[in-house]
Amino acid sequence: MKKQTIAIIVLCLVVTVMNIPNVSAAFLPLHNYADEVQLNQFRPHGGDKQEINDFMALFISKVKETAETNKMIAQDSTLRIELEKYIKSLAQYKEIKIESATIDKLYNVEKYDAYNNYRAIVKLKMLCYTNDKKVIEKTDSLGVAKLGKNTTDWKLWGVIWKDSGIDVSDVKLIQLGKPKKGEEICVMTTNAGVIKMRLFHDKAPKAVKNFKELALQAYYNDMPFLRVYNNFMIQGGALDGTEDEGYCIYGHFFEDEFNRDLFNFRGALCMGNVGPNTNGNQFYIVQSPIVDQQYLDLSSLPLNAEAKYKEIGGRAYLDMRYTVFGHVFEGIEAVDKIAAQETDDDGKPLKDPMKILKIEFIKY
Repeated sequence: MKKQTIAIIVLCLVVTVMNIPNVSAAFLPLHNYADEVQLNQFRPHGGDKQEINDFMALFISKVKETAETNKMIAQDSTLRIELEKYIKSLAQYKEIKIESATIDKLYNVEKYDAYNNYRAIVKLKMLCYTNDKKVIEKTDSLGVAKLGKNTTDWKLWGVIWKDSGIDVSDVKLIQLGKPKKGEEICVMTTNAGVIKMRLFHDKAPKAVKNFKELALQAYYNDMPFLRVYNNFMIQGGALDGTEDEGYCIYGHFFEDEFNRDLFNFRGALCMGNVGPNTNGNQFYIVQSPIVDQQYLDLSSLPLNAEAKYKEIGGRAYLDMRYTVFGHVFEGIEAVDKIAAQETDDDGKPLKDPMKILKIEFIKY
């Protein structure tokens, strides 16, 4: 009788244990995938990319379903608990859209058969939509392992790097609108034509004040554009080495004034510098009619700003490095003409460089 009772108790315990979530993982010997010895690295081919993209798409589609995502985790991973916490952090978002799932590294490891030895580091770029209507861009690096014969046998084994996320919600693109009636505008007369610009006193007050006062002192009159690059920009100010590039109304150099509402779109008027907080008298106007996609991919821009770069051109990689304080609203053709001059490798015009004749400030 005692033996029967013990057998029944043991059977009950087994059934109970079998029904505890992740109990099988609890009894698995833990494996540190990060410390595996690599045998070879591979250039991912189309099939690899498709498998990873399909796996990541499935993962994100199931991120709110704990039972489903649990099936996608390598249960023996030493980083399993951290992975589960990571998945919970993603589940807080109302919606997630994958922008890209890029294989940063594809390799195989020793001590496994050919069906279980493939590993990859995947850079997962996502747009995460919050309940309060914000859009957060995140780029996380995840470790995955192929543990089986089928294309669906990829498993997550760890978070290599987790992005804190950047708000890329739409902003007001204030610099592209026409001036309001009575707004003060800058009129730059050059021997290539007249360039009319808006100035953003409220966004970059020190830069605007400096530029305006130097112009009213006739500092820029008859000054040539000595650095011009077609499909990039034209630059003016103390560039010939005979004047102090740090000269300004504040004494010597002043700080940057970065703003999330202003961008290096085609036509942007910006301060030149030689490093952080070294604004003086140099300025440039962005002339590039196109934008390099790789710089957009590497930047976390408001979504409507990224779309506008694709539409009108510019240099996105200059954002938050150079102060934007104005924008051309009329006369971009003159900027193009100045940029089209034949130059040496340093952007210096080979013939008589085009000049600023005068700068005025009038009511629109």
